[in-house]
Amino acid sequence: MRKRPTLIVGLAALVAASVCASVALAGTVVSGKDGNTQSVESVLAPKKLSKTEFTPVSLKVTTATSTTTAANGVPSPAVHVLIDFDKNAKLFTKGVPTCDSSKLQNTSTELAEAACGKAKIGSGKATALLPVGPVVYPVNQTVTAFNGVPQGGKPVILLHTYGTTPLQTTLVLNGTVSNLNKEGYGPRLDLEVPLLAGGTGALTNFQVTINKKFTYKGKKQSYVSAKCTSKKLKARAAFTYKDGETITAYATQSCTPKK
Repeated sequence: MRKRPTLIVGLAALVAASVCASVALAGTVVSGKDGNTQSVESVLAPKKLSKTEFTPVSLKVTTATSTTTAANGVPSPAVHVLIDFDKNAKLFTKGVPTCDSSKLQNTSTELAEAACGKAKIGSGKATALLPVGPVVYPVNQTVTAFNGVPQGGKPVILLHTYGTTPLQTTLVLNGTVSNLNKEGYGPRLDLEVPLLAGGTGALTNFQVTINKKFTYKGKKQSYVSAKCTSKKLKARAAFTYKDGETITAYATQSCTPKK
């Protein structure tokens, strides 16, 4: 019986490492001095876009965080993320209902959608690693994206995550969108990431697709639109972790311009 705790810890670490390895495929992986590794992927669809006019698209963002040094497989958690999208992408939020982030705190996915369903703009999934005593559990999370109340005239995106096994966990990531307008980048998402389990847990992968289509003043609109001027669209993301380290990851995708 004395070997059981050691076995549990070993199996938990193996599961955690397997989860991290399986999701670290979002894009080119970069490493930090703290042992964290990070990747990001940004995909606008469809790939065939107008060369001159903005076209309605969906935006899928995937991030993956892991560690090469933590014995239990839990990386230092991200607390702040800056994601810059290609200058050929833009947001249109006029006419979309908004949600106050206070309505999403400590709620399940069902309750969040009941409170802010009209403001929903997308969905996805995530995985968190949650230490409970000596055991680290992978926790599957449901991600729901909402159009938030603008701050300082800037659009806000709220990312609600919810999981139940082994413990109920709810996180609300609050992101403000501005226009960087330099270095070939346009929209910038400035995202605050709350700590999970006081900082002992961490989100190891995160995936969300924004695909809201709606009508504003009688005209069909898309929350995200894009055009293709040079057969390539780029993105980058700077992740700052609880231990103070910052890693910047890059992503590119091809696109096909049409006249």
